[in-house]
Amino acid sequence: MGKYFTYNGKQVGFVRKAIDDVVLVEEGWVSEVQNHFGKRSHDTLLAIPAQILKDGGFPEVSRAQAWIILLEILNKGVPESLQDAGSDEKIGKGTLLKDMIKAPARVAATVVDKSVSTTVSAGAAVANVGKSVVGKTVDTVEDVADATIDAADAVGDAVFGEDDGTGSN
Repeated sequence: MGKYFTYNGKQVGFVRKAIDDVVLVEEGWVSEVQNHFGKRSHDTLLAIPAQILKDGGFPEVSRAQAWIILLEILNKGVPESLQDAGSDEKIGKGTLLKDMIKAPARVAATVVDKSVSTTVSAGAAVANVGKSVVGKTVDTVEDVADATIDAADAVGDAVFGEDDGTGSN
């Protein structure tokens, strides 16, 4: 038989289920997880806050300190980001393990998407720079050609005399 809890973490009866969104937890699930930790060790669970604190530059904590930290966090109820009223009241509708398996794939896809986007953006930027350089080069060549023609005209005028536009000097 399952137990119903509000998202605040308080156990409620079957009648309250009709009024509020609740989370169904089978008693066997709790027993299985407790037996797992009893037979093995709680260290895998306790390593989570210990590693977070270590990464944050805090001093090492004891197993009991890590346990109390977890209790403080977990006794606050279910964060809104974890609530799914459509599946929390039903058995076999959850997707936690599927979501955890997909998480690395989502991260990899995001990295690939950003990489492709960056590469495309970089390619466009290089193309734009290339266009700009070509455009400036053409402008420069035209300026040099105009200057060369003007210089040739000046030399011709100096050698042959200035052209008055009538064809005779």
